[in-house]
Amino acid sequence: QTSANLLKTHSENHTTATTTMPKAEKGSPKDIANRMKAKGLQKLKFYCQMCHKQCRDENGFKCHLTSDSHLRQMKIFRDNAPGIMDDFSAEFEKGYVETLRRRHGTQRMNANNVYQEV
Repeated sequence: QTSANLLKTHSENHTTATTTMPKAEKGSPKDIANRMKAKGLQKLKFYCQMCHKQCRDENGFKCHLTSDSHLRQMKIFRDNAPGIMDDFSAEFEKGYVETLRRRHGTQRMNANNVYQEV
C-alpha cells in the first residue's frame, strides 16, 4: 500500500471524539466572569499599578495580590520606593498635561474634570 492509502485507512479506522467543557453554573462567579469577558472591554476597576496588571473581578485581584510575581514587585518597590514614586508621578504628570493640551487646548478647565479623563 502507498503511504497515502495507509494514512487514509488509518484515519478511517480512528475517529477522534471532541469533548466540550461543561458550562459554568448560571450565576456562579465563573459564569459572571465569562459573560463579562464575552462583552469585551470593561470599565477598569481592579488594576495593580506595580505589575501593570488588570483583573476582571475582586477575586482575581485578591489572587494576584498573593502571587509570587506581585510579591517580587512589592519587594522591589520596598527597596526603592522614592525612585519608583517619582517615576509614577512623572508618568502621571506627563499624561495629565498631554490630556489637557490635546482635549482642551487653551480653555480654562476644572483640574478635577481633566484628572477624571486621565
